Amino acid sequence: MEMTRRDVGFLPSFFRGIDDDFFGSTKAMIQSKIAVNIMDRENDYLVEMVAPGFKKEDLHVEIDGNKLTIRGEISEKKEVNEENYTHREFSYGEFVRSFTLPKDVNIQNIDADFKNGILQIIVPKPVAKQKVVKKIEVKGD
Repeated sequence: MEMTRRDVGFLPSFFRGIDDDFFGSTKAMIQSKIAVNIMDRENDYLVEMVAPGFKKEDLHVEIDGNKLTIRGEISEKKEVNEENYTHREFSYGEFVRSFTLPKDVNIQNIDADFKNGILQIIVPKPVAKQKVVKKIEVKGD
């Protein structure tokens, strides 16, 4: 069995994790991992994500070449002034997700909709990739 030794440096091991929260910003990394569902449907791709607490104005969807980027940023400030104290709270949240789209999608027809905390982006497939069903009339006697 091979043993691995960690270099704990100045701080003892019971401080491990506390320094990550303050200096490594572990929480910021977790907040940036918003789950996204991508569905390959018959005529389009559906990109769907839940963004609770966000408003339409907090969300930004951009296309650069064939790269789809979804960015959300929210901040809130609360202040309570009572007779003997002032209480202030500040909160901030941000996420960025990027996806590479197929090169032949028509970016002019991409549509985004935000309702009830759910962002849906519809990316139409090119006509050549859409399933086309055509009925052929049978001629004869």
